[in-house]
Parts: sequence; structure tokens; C-alpha cells
Amino acid sequence: MAYGDTYEAVYDLYDPEDGWAEMVTVGDREAVNLGEEALGRHGDSEATALRIRDFGTGELETYSFAELNAAANRVANYLVEHTERGARVVAMLPTQLELYAVVFGTLKAGRVYVPMAPVFGPDAAGYRLDDAGAAVFLTTADHYDRVGDAVPEVVDRVVTVGGEAGADRTEGYRVVEAHDSDFEAVDTHPGDPFALSYTSGTTGQPKGVPMRHGDVPDLHAYVEYVVDLRPDDIYFVAASPAWSYGLVMGSLMPGIRGTAIGCYRGEFDGGMLMDTLARLEVDNAMVPPTALRQLAQAGVDAEGIDLRVLLAAGESLDEDSVDWCRDVLGTEPQDSYGLTEAGMSVCNFAFEDWEVKPGSMGRPLPGVDVELLDGDEQPVEQGETGEICIRREGDDRGSYWGRPEATTEMFSGRWLHTDDMAREDEDGYFWYVGRKDSVIVSAGYRIGPDEVEETLLKHDAVAEVAVVGVPDETRGEVVKAHIAPTQEPSEALAETVQDFARETLSKHEYPREVEFHDELPKTATGKIARSDLEDD
Repeated sequence: MAYGDTYEAVYDLYDPEDGWAEMVTVGDREAVNLGEEALGRHGDSEATALRIRDFGTGELETYSFAELNAAANRVANYLVEHTERGARVVAMLPTQLELYAVVFGTLKAGRVYVPMAPVFGPDAAGYRLDDAGAAVFLTTADHYDRVGDAVPEVVDRVVTVGGEAGADRTEGYRVVEAHDSDFEAVDTHPGDPFALSYTSGTTGQPKGVPMRHGDVPDLHAYVEYVVDLRPDDIYFVAASPAWSYGLVMGSLMPGIRGTAIGCYRGEFDGGMLMDTLARLEVDNAMVPPTALRQLAQAGVDAEGIDLRVLLAAGESLDEDSVDWCRDVLGTEPQDSYGLTEAGMSVCNFAFEDWEVKPGSMGRPLPGVDVELLDGDEQPVEQGETGEICIRREGDDRGSYWGRPEATTEMFSGRWLHTDDMAREDEDGYFWYVGRKDSVIVSAGYRIGPDEVEETLLKHDAVAEVAVVGVPDETRGEVVKAHIAPTQEPSEALAETVQDFARETLSKHEYPREVEFHDELPKTATGKIARSDLEDD
């Protein structure tokens, strides 16, 4: 078969309705509940549903579908007792049984799950809780000690794993565990949101994107032709459920396809990852590009690893890392491009005749119409740089939570504008060029500069600040803060500011570089000229 023939045939013949036929088992177009599709229908099975490798201790935890379903049902019964349909439920938990119980219990109960990374500090956590209008906040006792003062009044109940009841609306997780382990999943409409995932933008604070029960069947082409996820796969996703990919592809999709969740807890460790892939005999894995670069640079041992599929997403992979994966891991990584607002859109595929071009994000996913457009929404010439735009069909084009103006700007009209720039080569492959706006892409995380700047301005030593992204060999970009200080600049002051941001915002957003200025460049209207600093 000639190179690319399979892709061409699949793209031309693909029917988006296949997602409903092949990925929805219990429900239909009138009523589908992803908690039931991914977990509840397996609820009597003693087969493994969840594997968690603790990278700190090396211990492996496993739970059956029956155990996970019972834990999720207790959460669902608790939520039905204390909240209304559609209530937002926020979890800020490490990767552990209780986290997945909250995910699936929230969905089964017809509530809306809001993921939040345990690395978030009080500013990041408090903002998301308030913006989502969260009714319930579940976290650990330790995390609550760190962010509790920032929990807004809108939150009715705080449940702490490892904690006890307190005077400040808190109660221990034992109140959840006391509920019944049987629960009949609520009928939810495909248009009902199951999750609210926050994404950073160019201006203002992060925005919530509702994810709907009916969205997951739209991922069929990605799961079938890119992930090639099979019921007998040993599947492992090295991405946190606190982010969209880890939630949908790492947590929901395994059960929908009839296999188990595979994940890790703790700080990333390359040697432990390799040991996990070998020990569990993983044959289908997703590893972020930053982690693959770290592995390649460290030259870790890959003995005993036999991957059929290796996925990467979030940023481009360099040729050296691709070569290392092919030579050491025995397979080429299939890099893909997507975003929370539109899902996976441009991918490399698992077809036998597919060629991976190192650094390329691949070609458009079957069923997705992607074009590179200029400022007038006209296609650019082949080889020219244009904005990645995704055609929107029908009246329900998506939205931002509680932000009608931002929704109109992003989702109205014929195209969804991603603000990501790319070019297309003679074979139809897309190559990422950069951001049109000021969003910083670091280790796959999209970081809005405004959120970081707002936090840094709370430090007494910061009079003015502008945050930009600067190139980094491992992470792609890192956050750099240009600061006009209120006191004498020094290395110690820079470290103090960095520590402040790390503790109050999050570990992945704090500025890894700080540069002090007597004053920051301004535009004619007196605004800080961030673009002048980006060019430094």
C-alpha cells in the first residue's frame, strides 16, 4: 500500500455517526450518562478498572470495576442528598481512589465535575471555585490547610480526605463513605455538561469550558485511528486527570473502550515511568512531549518495554526525541494537536502506512474540517503560515462559562479561531509555528500571562510586571517575569518573588526567570508593551 493511502480513504469515507454507534452502549441521543458508559455498566465486574503507580514509593494500587463503582456510587448518593442537578463539584485531590470516585460519582449524579490540580495555590484555587460557583469542594486536609482561606462563600460544603468535621463548613470524607454503594445513574441529555475545564486565554483570568455528555462520541475518530485503544490493551496515561486530556482520555475513555485506567501519583520520575511501563507490560501509552524529551536527554533504561502505540500531545516533539523513541522504545511517538474548546483536531495516526515526520502535528482528524486562514478568513497558500481554524457546524458551537462576550468572540461565525499558527507542507502535514496571542505553552500547559501578573502584583516588591514566554530546551517555553521593583533588585529578591508565585498560584505557572527593570516599556496609551519584551 502506498504511503498515506489509508489516511486518505478513512478521511474521505469517515461518518461522524460512527461515534454514537460504537462508543455509546447504554444510552442514546436522547439520554446518555458518561459515568454509566465508562463505569456503571461494568459495575459488577471484578476485572481491573484502575491501576495507580506511586512514583514516590513504587507501590502499585489496583481496584476492580466493582470497587470503583461502589466508591463512585457513595459520592453520587452524597451529592444527590446535598446538591441540585447541575451543581458544580470541584476536586483538588492527588491521583487516588477518592479522586476517581468523585469524577465518576459526579457524572453519575448529573452534577458537573470541575478538575483542579493539587499544585494550585490559594489564588488559582479560589478563583476557580468562585467562577464555577462550586457547591462542593473536595480536597485533602493538607491541601485545605494551604488554600482554605481562599475558599469563597459560594461553596456550601468542603469535604477533606483525611480530615475531620470542623466549624467552617468542613467535614471528613467519612461522611461520603457512609452512604449507600448502590445508585441508579441519572438520565442526562447529550447537551448537559459533565465537566467544566479551565483554559488560559490572552486577557483576564482563565475561562471555564463546559464539556458535554454528548461530546465524547465525537472523539471516536481519535480513539479509533490515533490511540487505537482496544479492550485488551494495558493502557497508561502520564497526564493528570486535573487537565482535559487526563480527564477524558485518561479517565473516561478506558472504561468506554472496556479497559482499565492507568496512571501515576507523585512527582514525575523518568526511571519510575520506564519501570512502570515494563512492570505492567503496557502496550498503549500517552507520555507528554516534555517527559519524552527528559527521558531522551537522561538516556534511561527501557529494557522490557514493548509499546504498540506511543502518544504525545500538547506541543511539538523535536527530531532527536522522536529518534530516541524509535530506537529505544521501539515505536515512533504519534504527536497530536488539540485544545479544550475543540478537542483533538490534527494528529499522527496508527495506520501501518503512516509516516511520522518529526516536529509535525500530523494531518486533520477524520470528521474535523481544519484550515489555515489569514486575517480575512481566507486559506493561505501551501507553505505559508496561517491560523489554525476549525469549522463550526450547527447552532450549538460551544461556549465559555458565564462569559457571553468571550463566547461570541470565540465560538460565533463559521470558524473557531485557535490563535495557533501553523503551515502545511506538500504532503498535507501541519507544522506548528507559534502563538498568535500571548499565551505561554510550557510543558504542554497553556498559561495566560494575566493570571500570573495579577498574582505577582500582590507582592510588595513588585510595582509593575509583564509576563512573557521564553524558549526552553526541555519545556518548549518557560514563564519569564519582567519586573519594575519597589526595592533594590537582587538575586535574593528574585527568589522571594518566585517562591511567592509558586505558593500562591501553582508550580507550573510561576516564573522560572526574573529580570528587573527601572521601568517597563509602555505604549502610547500608557499600557505595558509586553510585545517589546517578547522580542528581547
